[in-house]
Amino acid sequence: MKPEKLKKYYIKTYSELYNLVNSRMKTASIPPPPKIKRKDKFLQLRNTLLVKLGIVYNIIDSELTKIIEALKTISLMHPFYKELFMAKTKKTPKDLVKRFTMLKHTATRIYNDAKQQIKTGLTGKEIVGAFKAGIGRLLSIYRRNNDLIIAIKESIIEISKLPDITGDLVVIIAGMPQVGKSTLLKKLTHAKPEISPFPFTTKTIIAGHITVEPYGKITLIDTPGLLDRPLDRKNPIEYKAVLALKHLADITIYLFDVNPQSYYTFEQQLSVYNDIKELLGDKEMIIAINKIDITPREYLEKQCIRIKEVTGKEPLLISAEKEYNLDKLKMILINKLMEKALHHES
Repeated sequence: MKPEKLKKYYIKTYSELYNLVNSRMKTASIPPPPKIKRKDKFLQLRNTLLVKLGIVYNIIDSELTKIIEALKTISLMHPFYKELFMAKTKKTPKDLVKRFTMLKHTATRIYNDAKQQIKTGLTGKEIVGAFKAGIGRLLSIYRRNNDLIIAIKESIIEISKLPDITGDLVVIIAGMPQVGKSTLLKKLTHAKPEISPFPFTTKTIIAGHITVEPYGKITLIDTPGLLDRPLDRKNPIEYKAVLALKHLADITIYLFDVNPQSYYTFEQQLSVYNDIKELLGDKEMIIAINKIDITPREYLEKQCIRIKEVTGKEPLLISAEKEYNLDKLKMILINKLMEKALHHES
């Protein structure tokens, strides 16, 4: 399920709901109660209070229903999106569905109790008191949960902005800043990537796609700032975002820039590689050395040997800018997609 489907759910905060309730009660059209004399002010008052109580209940019930529907939508989405949601709300969508379903039942019970008291009250003071108490209790359901509702609202807005980052084969491009991750993504997809703020951080997520008929879609993702520094230097939100990426990746391409003029030392790049390798566990990683067109040959050969010793893999030598060996890298990814498709068929 694509994240853009969440855009249809506009969740109101308590202040927004309170303003709507006030507006609706002030402008409510109150029909005269049936079969009573026009001068029977008590029955007219009772009828007005019942109508206004119903307006408040219907607004709150509708908003709680909308929240439940949004939560159910999130629960059906890829674990990646659910992890991001939980990073913000500290709750699972499933647990929150139970909570807001109970709140709906509580609101219905409060409404029915207040309605009965208004119908059976013998004096104006009694029925006005029952009305005010009912309204107060109904609004308090929303008010007491306002912080949580705001977190849900913010989560839905942020996640709905994400590009479609699921696919038949999902490839994460990792590496430190300035190693050429975004350039590689653009050159491999030959399309303008989708760029969106990453939820709850100041980072961005960049996604591009390669369609391979009839096998499906390869999605390539670059997440600047999330996988480019040691995990112990990330704040809690960033760390949880990295964990979410763990759910998403089928394969990770780790890019090295071994040029002596690189922004980061070779040792720093190895450190981040080791962190990501530990995070991903047994998931496949492709090691590539970028910018070979501007890296001295003797230095390149030396670091190739070192990378092979550390990673146990022969690094693929590429130049994203010059598109050198990108056809080979692309074919590796296509073969992985084909293998996955055939595996699912068997």
